[in-house]
Amino acid sequence: MNNIDAVITNLDVALKSDYSPAGHFISLIFIDEKPSFPRVKKTIYELNINPDVHVVDHYYSYKEITESTNLKGLDVTKH
Repeated sequence: MNNIDAVITNLDVALKSDYSPAGHFISLIFIDEKPSFPRVKKTIYELNINPDVHVVDHYYSYKEITESTNLKGLDVTKH
């Protein structure tokens, strides 16, 4: 049985940098896989390896995709 579901994910990340005392905040919306959320993990990892940017905190939420979900604005690749 396959328990992987595609979900619309909203990832909010608070960042700090040596070049901006006020800090930064980014909000990303993308399709990810529940329950492991590999794209969330990859995004946080890639932000953390940048020596000029430091992840202060992050939070993600998700919405189940159903047949009536509007995917307009999201790039979807079908395999």
